[in-house]
Amino acid sequence: SPATAGTGTHTITYTYTDGNSCTNSTTQTITVNALPVVTFTALSDVCVDAADFVLSGGSPVGGTYSGTGVSAGNFSPATAGTGTHTITYTYTDGSGCTSSTTQIITVNPVPSPIISGPVEVCEPSLDSYNTPAIIGNSYNWNVSGGSISGAANSNTVLVNWVGIGIGTVTVTEIIDASGCQTTTPLYNVTKFETPVLLDINSTNELIRR
Repeated sequence: SPATAGTGTHTITYTYTDGNSCTNSTTQTITVNALPVVTFTALSDVCVDAADFVLSGGSPVGGTYSGTGVSAGNFSPATAGTGTHTITYTYTDGSGCTSSTTQIITVNPVPSPIISGPVEVCEPSLDSYNTPAIIGNSYNWNVSGGSISGAANSNTVLVNWVGIGIGTVTVTEIIDASGCQTTTPLYNVTKFETPVLLDINSTNELIRR
């Protein structure tokens, strides 16, 4: 039992007695090597849409990494999927002794913001646009063809539309705890010219009103 013997060099004796009750013995030594001391530094959380990256932090160098999403020493957040995963670092020393240790890596989801609001307006117009509110998340709105009235960091924003043509709205939603973020595609808004009403006065002249 290597565990019972402990590390170091031990003498093993083999004794034999024949049919004449004559006994002889011989010895050999056996060396019990210590397991290598293996460490693995903590892994930072990642977003599920992050690029694959090379795992590091295992010591002594020269070991191997294994676990969900791990291939040839690389970690793929998309392959692993969202959630908490255990990564194992295994090292074998020159004596053939193997030891391993683990760390946890968390793959965070990215938000999926969807913009709601009018897609056709008559300028000038003040209209509300929103995306679902999620506690803890932050929002960053951007507008072209108009201006934001008030705060641009909530899930709802008021837009002052000016001019005619196409205006656009986007929102970047950020999961504050992890920094994962997504920006929506352009939300196109068509801005029409406010119609001019004509009237006839008492002298049959067309007037604007």
